[in-house]
Amino acid sequence: MTDQSVTERKHDAILDAARTVFSREGYAASCVDDVAAEAGIGKGTVYLYFKSKEELYVAALARDIRVLAGKAREEMESVPAFREKVEVFLRVRLEYCRAHEDFLRIYLSEYGSMCVNTPMGKELRRLKRNNMKYVASVVQKAIDRREIRKVSAPALAATLFDMAHGLVERRLLGWKEFQVRGEIAFATDLLWQGIGTGTPTRRQR
Repeated sequence: MTDQSVTERKHDAILDAARTVFSREGYAASCVDDVAAEAGIGKGTVYLYFKSKEELYVAALARDIRVLAGKAREEMESVPAFREKVEVFLRVRLEYCRAHEDFLRIYLSEYGSMCVNTPMGKELRRLKRNNMKYVASVVQKAIDRREIRKVSAPALAATLFDMAHGLVERRLLGWKEFQVRGEIAFATDLLWQGIGTGTPTRRQR
């Protein structure tokens, strides 16, 4: 085993431990000592890879966001129709968060404040913006092919992320009345059909 592979394995082990600790204890109540203990290594070793708890948190979250985004892109590109791409976009996120509930917990509990309020959140903001740009490009291609009507591609991309966030949040809350397949089908159909009756309102007339 090369030095590089050992380094990468230790780096990943620290991030795995960080995800577990931050999920279990929350960001504020956790410390680097907890992560080191979870990983079975000394605190000094953790600091060889990460300068602070904040940097460790961001790195753990960013890793999962990259993996999730890569999986979503791969599966979205494997289906031809835009409606199928929307279904894949939602399904991949729900399935990933179901399989990695620790990621889901730290994502929902701390992501917003960490992303907006800290210098370290710059990487998270960059990842989110890149992911949204990709989805917007998928929307724009669907518009160009006349699969959907002309809308703001960035606005629809943002709406899809908002829908996914809501579905994932309900998963964490454990509301049993929501089933993954049913939720995805409902959300996609609602997006596709809209909720209007087709009769213009007074303001539209």
